[in-house]
Amino acid sequence: MRRSLPVVLTVASVLALGACADEGGRARPGSTAAPTTTTLEPSPSADRPREVKLDGKKPCELLTPVQLTGFSIDREGEPLEVPTLNATGCQWTVTGAANMLVPVTADGIEVWTDGKRAGQPTAVDPISGFKAITLTIPSNPHRCDVLVDTAAGQYLAAGFSLATDKPERFPKPCDRARELAEAAMQNLLK
Repeated sequence: MRRSLPVVLTVASVLALGACADEGGRARPGSTAAPTTTTLEPSPSADRPREVKLDGKKPCELLTPVQLTGFSIDREGEPLEVPTLNATGCQWTVTGAANMLVPVTADGIEVWTDGKRAGQPTAVDPISGFKAITLTIPSNPHRCDVLVDTAAGQYLAAGFSLATDKPERFPKPCDRARELAEAAMQNLLK
């Protein structure tokens, strides 16, 4: 039996709260070492190498078939409505976990860093030169979101969530969320 409904609800509720979780599965080839973290100070603007607009991007096409295979994802992505972000994303479920990408065009990353939204933002190493943060909720160690500042008033949210009693079988949530964000950014920059 698939657990996609509870996972979808968890994914949507976590993003609404600004949580961060990791997705399970095999590590993506070529992934980088764990990012360093620092305490994040609110900032109204961010430096980025260029603008990467997300308008009109199809969330389920942000990862290639080769990348999906590298993440041990063998199912098609399903659209995921995230009303709190005024956005539609894509979710790929695997037994015990969910991977998610959401191109957000209604708000910039600063809504998380200036306290307008609940969640614990932490600055991490940039992804492809773009400012990135993780969002976590200490009470849910099985969920992580990584947000990448792609353009003024836009960001890419990548999330990973576990719905299993064996989290040791999966990558750490923030590691997988970062891998998802890195893979999607590779494609967006082409």
